[in-house]
Amino acid sequence: MNAAETPLILKAVGKRWPGSPQPVLDAVDLTLQPGTLAWVGGANGAGKTTLLRIAAGLIAPERGSTRVWGNSPSHDGARFRRLVSFLPAGDRGLYARLTVVQQLKLSARLWLLDPARVEAIVAGTLARFALQELACRRVDRLSMGQRQRVRLASTFMVGAPLVLLDEPLTSLDTDGAELVHDAIEDVRADGGAVLWCSPTGERPHCQLDQALTLTNGALYVA
Repeated sequence: MNAAETPLILKAVGKRWPGSPQPVLDAVDLTLQPGTLAWVGGANGAGKTTLLRIAAGLIAPERGSTRVWGNSPSHDGARFRRLVSFLPAGDRGLYARLTVVQQLKLSARLWLLDPARVEAIVAGTLARFALQELACRRVDRLSMGQRQRVRLASTFMVGAPLVLLDEPLTSLDTDGAELVHDAIEDVRADGGAVLWCSPTGERPHCQLDQALTLTNGALYVA
């Protein structure tokens, strides 16, 4: 296995929160190959979000290592961050007083996308996530499902080759779910990879290359 050609390698990752008698992650191994979609289910509090945050380089494991296309978050931080796009659970990450198009342009600037291409990228993203009619509406005047589509649009817009999704279907209707599946297929077609985490009862209804369950800090085949 060539780490530089592998989207994600978690090796013997361990994490214990202060005051907890048991580790939330205990020597977890997970590898995503190019062009694949992996799903990790589990009960609330099982450690799925912790797993994603470690994969995204947002928190460090106490043991083990994280590699994204061969890059480490501690040694190749700038490069690492350009390779990963993370959708956290919930409805945060949006600025209430911005319009949808302003929100997407802000995301583009934060990701240091080519300024000459931002207008075209944002226009394409609005169409991709069926947001054209909402482009000039403020974020705080959107429904929960519409806000989730804006969050997803920002996540996929940047073109990162590893996408991490925490409960991406929250508040979405059937059409919104189809948009998510289409965006995932685009990442896979480009040779990237997607890691999707959600409660066990919310297993995606799409083709999975890996289906796993996180229980007692360990991953098992679902």
